[in-house]
Amino acid sequence: MTIYAEVFERKEVKYLVSSEQRACIERGSTGRMEVDAFGKSRVTSLYYDTPDHLLIERSLDKPCYKEKLRVRWYGPAGEDGFPRPDACVFVELKKKFKGIVYKRRVSCTFAAAHVYLAGCSYEAAVRAYPLADEAAQQESLSPLSCQIAREIDAFMKRHGPLVPSMLVTCLRTAFTPVLAYGEARDAGHQDDVRITFDEDIAARDLMQVDAAWQEVSKSGQSVMEVKVAGPYGRWLLDAVAQAGARPTSFSKYGRAYRDLMEARRRESAARLGAATSPKAAAVSFAPASSPSRKARSAWSRLLPASVLSPRKKEKHCA
Repeated sequence: MTIYAEVFERKEVKYLVSSEQRACIERGSTGRMEVDAFGKSRVTSLYYDTPDHLLIERSLDKPCYKEKLRVRWYGPAGEDGFPRPDACVFVELKKKFKGIVYKRRVSCTFAAAHVYLAGCSYEAAVRAYPLADEAAQQESLSPLSCQIAREIDAFMKRHGPLVPSMLVTCLRTAFTPVLAYGEARDAGHQDDVRITFDEDIAARDLMQVDAAWQEVSKSGQSVMEVKVAGPYGRWLLDAVAQAGARPTSFSKYGRAYRDLMEARRRESAARLGAATSPKAAAVSFAPASSPSRKARSAWSRLLPASVLSPRKKEKHCA
């Protein structure tokens, strides 16, 4: 059984790099960094937001302090991007203040995560839909996990109601420090430096019924993220400088949302142009349903009815 770190405090610096720049940085990391045990793996995040996207709108304004709520899972998923109801996922509360990232997370099944974020107590949801691994299940109900759940509760109360907003997926290759011979890696310990390369980034809007996956990153482009608890080592500064990489502000959810809004603006402009033409007098457009109804419609196909309506069954919301 793997024990995962539940609390992170570190600086995360992002770079948009080409395949050539990435290769240069990987060469400069030889002997110091190695691909972690998971190799190249798929990472998918389900972001929660208000029906009118207030959280991501505020985040794009680049405030001194911002926060987000997401459910994250690793590894393959179904064609729609979602894992099995009994798959292990992380409910994460991510905060950023003056460039420092603070992440608090709890692990549970995907079904438990949905029931919890739909309004049930964390403990009741985790007990109703337990993890198959007994030790992992005990960890999900530990005092620390329950305390983190209270922080997530406060976030939802402060910003609610929240709905599933967007799915974002990517292929990630993570590098961790090379260990000395015989040294064991502590899965619950934060490495001094961790480097990830995210490619093949795509997103799907859950507030639109049957929305298709949309490409977020360009072909041959990766989002490199350096996660450090302190300053860069000289070798890393040299590798980044030699590659000619420059720090940038890049949020996968933010970029996907911005692209979505731009597409909608173009569509609205096209409709307005058509409506003002002489031939458009007899054309009528059906009003769009509310965002919350769209989100519910897209989300309702993912899980059984017993999971989707926990408030109707007391055993799920004790």
